Amino acid sequence: MKKILILSLLLTPLVTLQAAENIRSTDPKTGTALGLTVRDNQLWRDNQPYRGFGVNYCDLFQDLLDHPDKERTLEGLRFLGQKKIPFVRFWAGGYGPPNWNLYFQDKDEWFRRMDRVVRTAEESGVGLIPSLFWRTATFPDLFDETLSAWADPNSKTRKFMASYTAEVVSRYRSSPAIWGWEFANELNLSCDLPNWTEFPPQKYSGSGGKMENIPANRMTYKIAEKALKAFAEEVRKLDPYRFITTGNSAPRWSSWNNAKKGTWTEDSNSEAREAFRWMHPSPNNLVSVHLYPKPGEKMRYAGVEGLEKVLRKYKTFANLSKSPLFVGEFCSYHYDSKEPVPMDTFRREVQEIIDALVKTQVDLSAFWVFDYTPDRKEVGLIRQDNEYAWILDALVEANGRLSAKP
Repeated sequence: MKKILILSLLLTPLVTLQAAENIRSTDPKTGTALGLTVRDNQLWRDNQPYRGFGVNYCDLFQDLLDHPDKERTLEGLRFLGQKKIPFVRFWAGGYGPPNWNLYFQDKDEWFRRMDRVVRTAEESGVGLIPSLFWRTATFPDLFDETLSAWADPNSKTRKFMASYTAEVVSRYRSSPAIWGWEFANELNLSCDLPNWTEFPPQKYSGSGGKMENIPANRMTYKIAEKALKAFAEEVRKLDPYRFITTGNSAPRWSSWNNAKKGTWTEDSNSEAREAFRWMHPSPNNLVSVHLYPKPGEKMRYAGVEGLEKVLRKYKTFANLSKSPLFVGEFCSYHYDSKEPVPMDTFRREVQEIIDALVKTQVDLSAFWVFDYTPDRKEVGLIRQDNEYAWILDALVEANGRLSAKP
């Protein structure tokens, strides 16, 4: 990778656009629908309150980086449109440093491939929620910096974030396929871990191996909060309409005590509320959590137990931040299952989650996961005609129930 290309990129002037004072759902000049906006603690689409279920299609763009002559994911996007799945969440960049090679070598070709994703989504009637910096450890690795670079506006990591955000948002902000913007994936789960030295981020560039176990490579809520806020501010310069979300997972039940005391003590309600604010700084205006209930275990958070009560607590905290709630990933947790999971058991568990999301009126939810690489296998991985394809019908049915509510 050429250092000169990286440096020239970091010096590229950013396009700016003065934010509108009033949130709108359409472009005032063209009348084009502009995704989802936030008003009165809820999402709006085409001047109507909106709630809905979609899916994660995480390698939608990545597969085109790896296989430019194949259309597996574009065909999948068309299929989802035919099935009336309203939106997908995906990573709109490379996963590790090697996956960014095309960007630095031939930026025009990089965006030509992303154009294909956006154009196919427009033609298929499927909304897009691009997550621009999915794996946050990739970028300090890419620029030979530490994780603390995310808090430094003068670092190469932060300058790249600003530049790439400007390129993507300015290029696609006029597309009706773009529903909103997301920063990364589950950054909060690596913050202020008391045992953080046991989990150094993997390096994908240079000599490989692990990042150094030094304080500058300890991710904290303070670092994350600065990065989340900076990303949202860059987006808002260019797009005054659509929602902006963090991509964070569900908060740990010990988030406050992790950060303040270095312990795994369960947070009180007030402590959990304070830590919740760290994870969703303004101008982010759609709160993100991920939901993976483990069969046989009661979910706990901020002094309450049970799936519905925890969801209501998330909604309460989100509303206190004047934001709707986005369950950006959900599925019944069977990743470490040693035994096959009976389909009727899994179906019941997934339906219970969907029903709870409908009952608690969660604003936006995305099932994990659709068509994630041809050779990947996991419980709940949907393909067009496999044993989990029924989940798409369950999501469509749930969307019907949501739209029937006043």
